[in-house]
Amino acid sequence: MSHPSTSRRAALIGLAAVLIGSTVACGSSASSGTGGAPRTGGTVSVGFDNEPTTLDPAFSSQISSDRSVLNLFYDTLLRQNRDGAFVPALAEKWEAEPRALTFKLRAGVKFHDGTPFDAQAVAANINRVLDPATKSTKTSALAKVATVQVVDDTTVRFNLKDPDPLLLVQLAHEPGMMVSPAALKAKGDEYGRNPVGTGPFTFDQWRSKVQLTANRNTSYWAEDASGNQLPRLEKVVVRFITEPKVLRTEIATGGVQLVRALPPEEFAQLASDRQVTMDDIGVRRAYYVALNTTRAPFNDPKMRAAFTAAVDRSAIGKVAAADQFDLAPSFATKSDWYHDDSITSPSFDQKAAKAAVTTPTSITVLARRRAPDPTIAELLQAQLSDAGFTVKSEVLELQTQLDRMRKQDFDAAVLVVDVPRLDPSLVFDPYFTSKGSNNWSGLNDKTLDDVLSLARSTDDKTVRGKAYGDAQRRILDQRYWTFLHQAKSPLIRRTALQGVVLNVDGQWRLDEAYLDR
Repeated sequence: MSHPSTSRRAALIGLAAVLIGSTVACGSSASSGTGGAPRTGGTVSVGFDNEPTTLDPAFSSQISSDRSVLNLFYDTLLRQNRDGAFVPALAEKWEAEPRALTFKLRAGVKFHDGTPFDAQAVAANINRVLDPATKSTKTSALAKVATVQVVDDTTVRFNLKDPDPLLLVQLAHEPGMMVSPAALKAKGDEYGRNPVGTGPFTFDQWRSKVQLTANRNTSYWAEDASGNQLPRLEKVVVRFITEPKVLRTEIATGGVQLVRALPPEEFAQLASDRQVTMDDIGVRRAYYVALNTTRAPFNDPKMRAAFTAAVDRSAIGKVAAADQFDLAPSFATKSDWYHDDSITSPSFDQKAAKAAVTTPTSITVLARRRAPDPTIAELLQAQLSDAGFTVKSEVLELQTQLDRMRKQDFDAAVLVVDVPRLDPSLVFDPYFTSKGSNNWSGLNDKTLDDVLSLARSTDDKTVRGKAYGDAQRRILDQRYWTFLHQAKSPLIRRTALQGVVLNVDGQWRLDEAYLDR
C-alpha cells in the first residue's frame, strides 16, 4: 500500500480518518500572489518572541514555536498538510503494514555539508532519538519503533513493536527531522547552535537575544508547481524581539515582514493598516497555570481545587486578551474533532476557595517576562489573595522559567501553548503523561497514563474521542492545571509577503514565500 492518492492516504495506518475530522480552515498557504509569477530573491525579516534554546530537533521543547525556525533548516520524510493529508518530502513514497513502515527515499539529496542523505542517515537519526543515552525529548514519540532497517541506499524500513496509528504524524514533525550525522559527530555538544539539515535554508549565524540568519540553499531538492527551484527568498533574518509593542511597531513600519504572535491589544491597532494583513487561521493561544503536584501546597488536591476556584478566567481574559478570546475547559478548541460540549470548566467560586484555605498558605506564581504574562500573574495574585493565599509573582526570562519548571522548583506557573494541533496526542502527551517532556506538574497518574496510551494505540475515532474526553475530565477533576483563556492569534504579515505555508497550529514554512513588491 503506497501513498499515491489522497483517498488512499486515509488508509495509511488508519491515521487520516482521525486527523481529517478537524474543521480548521484548510489549504496550505495563508496568502497568494497578485497574479504574476512569484518573485525570487530578497530578504525577509521575522519578528520572533520565542528564541529557541536549541536548533537540534531531538531536543526542542517549545512546541508552540520551535518548528517555525527548525523548518528553515530541516526536512522530514513526509509532510502533513493543514487538512491532515500526508505528502512526500524526503521520501517519495511509503508502504504500510500493521507492524512495519517502509519508505522509498528521494535520490540525490544532500545535507548542507555536502554529505548524502540516504537510508543510513535516516537510521542514524531515528536510532539517535531512541537511544536512552541521547536523552532526547522526542523518544516517547517513537516508542513503538523496534528497529530501523537499511534495505538499500534509498529504502529504509521501520519495524514496529506494535501497530502505531500516530507514527506518520510524529515523523512529519520534529521527531522525524533529519540532521546530518557527519555534522553531529563534528560539532558534538555545539551542534544545537550549528544546525545542518537538508532544508530550504542554510545556517549562517546565531547571535543570542539578537537574531538568527539563514541563507538560500542553492542545492535544495524541492520545486514549486511550475517546476521552479525553491526556496524563492535569498535570506531570512529571525529577529528575537520579546516586547509586543516593539513587534507591533516593527511590522507596521516594515522593519519585519512577519511576526510569530502578538497579543490582541497590539494587533487590534493594526486593523486599519493596508500594508499589514491579518489572517485568522483558527489558531488560539491557550494560557494556563501549571501547578506543581510534587510538593506542598499543591500536592494536596484540596489546595489545587481552592486555587482553581479562586480564579476568574473571564475577568483575566478581558484584561489580558482585550476581549479577543474564547473560554474552554482544556486545550480543545471548538474546531477540534475531539471537542466535547459536555466537558465544562470548574466554576469561579471565591467563597469555596476561602473556605478551603484554612491555614496560612504562601505561594509564588512564575511568569515569563513578556506581555501579557506578567499582567496575568498580577491578576492571579489579586484574585488568589482575595481567597486567602499569600501570593507573590516572579517574572523571569523564558529559559530561566523553563529550567525552574523542569526541576519542579515552583508552586504555580503561567505559560501558553498554541492550539489546535493536527492530533491531540501532540499537545496532551508532552504535558500530562508521567514521562512527558513537558510534565511540569510532576504527574505520576497511572489512570491518566492509561487513558492517554489508549488514545494513542488506536485509529478508531470513536474510541479516541472518548479517551480524550476521559483524559480531560481526569485533568480537570484532579485540578492539575487551571486553564485560563484562549486568545485569538492571527497570522500577521506585511501584505507584500506572499506564499507563507502554514501548519494547522500556525507554525510556518518559508520555502515558497516571496516578496510581491
